Amino acid sequence: MRRVGALVAAAWLLAGLAAAQDTLTVENLPCSLAGEWLFRTGHDPAWASPFRERRYWQRIEVPGAWERQGYPSYNGHAWYRLAFFLPSRFAGETLGLDLGTIGDVDEVFLNGRPVGSTGSPPPNFEKATLVRRFYLIPKEAARYGEYNELAVHVFNKSRFGGFLGPPPRLDRWEAVLRAEVLRDIALWVMASFLLTLVFIQVALFITQREAHEHLTFAAFLLAIGVYLVTYATWGPARLFGQNVNFRINVAALLAAVAVFPAPLHALARRRLPVAVVAVQCLLGLGAAFAVVWRDESDLYFWVHVAELVAVAVAVETLRVALRHLWGAFWGRTLVTLAGLFAAMVTVDILVDVGVVPRRGVAYGELHFPIGLIPFSAVLSFALVSRWAERRWGEPMDLATGLLTYDRFIAALGREMDRSRRSTTPLTVALLRVEGAEPAPAGDYGASPAARVLRRSLRQVDLLARRGDGTFALLLADTEERAAMTTLDRLRRAIVESAAGSRRPATSAGVAQYRPTRHSSPAELLAEAEGALYAAMSEGGNATATAP
Repeated sequence: MRRVGALVAAAWLLAGLAAAQDTLTVENLPCSLAGEWLFRTGHDPAWASPFRERRYWQRIEVPGAWERQGYPSYNGHAWYRLAFFLPSRFAGETLGLDLGTIGDVDEVFLNGRPVGSTGSPPPNFEKATLVRRFYLIPKEAARYGEYNELAVHVFNKSRFGGFLGPPPRLDRWEAVLRAEVLRDIALWVMASFLLTLVFIQVALFITQREAHEHLTFAAFLLAIGVYLVTYATWGPARLFGQNVNFRINVAALLAAVAVFPAPLHALARRRLPVAVVAVQCLLGLGAAFAVVWRDESDLYFWVHVAELVAVAVAVETLRVALRHLWGAFWGRTLVTLAGLFAAMVTVDILVDVGVVPRRGVAYGELHFPIGLIPFSAVLSFALVSRWAERRWGEPMDLATGLLTYDRFIAALGREMDRSRRSTTPLTVALLRVEGAEPAPAGDYGASPAARVLRRSLRQVDLLARRGDGTFALLLADTEERAAMTTLDRLRRAIVESAAGSRRPATSAGVAQYRPTRHSSPAELLAEAEGALYAAMSEGGNATATAP
């Protein structure tokens, strides 16, 4: 037995010496593992064993898809091997591997011992191309002061197979783990920032629901935020699995590209071209396709469509922004950042199709967030500025600081159209205040009734001055019965806020919008006026509804 053991040890030493002819020596940590590896297509579990024969193995560059290195259109199993010498001075270190991204599935072995795996080959295929591979090397797997061999089994079903980048490296496990954690934190922080902007834009849309650019921009931010977190190690892949994560990634990409042109065109006060609308419909169809289609590998067609459309949309959007937004005080900054965003998106597309090598950055492998974050912040500021201009920058009634009646009628027409489409209720009211103390001369907005009404109504409601002592109210998403309750409360608040012993008389008329009866704002306001006169004829201090 002692002789057999000696023979085995000698064979191991000879194999190590043979491998040493072109073996990488780990001088320092981190150590890049990029360069020439041994490569072989097919699959045999025995190939995980270290220092096997090399007769049928070829050399291939890592990182790099094998389709670009002499194996075009090959999909299936393949193995990689790399021998390296690990000095004994690292014996006290806990080591780890950062292998970058791999298409699609991998199993990793060091000296024949399993290190880790991501995804699953057929028959239960689980596509894990989006995941960055971080692996802890077990203490018993590494041989310090000796030659080691790393073997990686890869299965690819579609598109590019093998090591896709960034370059793999060997490092201390705490450094590898730190890179993984910081990468996830950066992705989630960026997604959280975008989600904050989403809440702001939705809030602005609620107060000005005819301003659809807030809603489309919020949809873009939400889609691109979801797209970002699909690359996180602790993201949707942990909750739903790799296959669903890939579907979410493709659907979010298609949705983001589809809605991106809308807010910028609206900000420039330009209608979307018919061709852009048609492409948006196509991408919407692709997003639905990504959710329900059986085979995830077929979704790469839609990825290519989204990348092609993204470039075309970027060119069109920049053209519109240069022509119509450059003159605004935030216009030059917005156009410059839009150009940076488009350039970074183009770089990511070139990386994705294999033209440009994949390099790591602090938050992963994606470049477009470099332009996305500042661009989203400035575009959000521009939309807030437009919102403020609509709300406070247009002419107001000088006596009360409220909307002019003409603006109120225009807004009422838009709300009637929205109510007809969405079938949500809409009510208008006319409120008359008689016998109130006059406002101080030159003190605009100091009318006691105006102050009470502005303080008591919701942001989504509209308030205008119709004439001396008469106010027009638009109560959104409110039925007639609830509107009467609101008007009674407002009348009491006006009376209770009156200064001195002079108590005003208040009357209100309410009319609910009904598409079958009201074809214009004038007809709806005429009914509210009739209800107001009915309340006044009953002695005032009452609320009446239209018949």
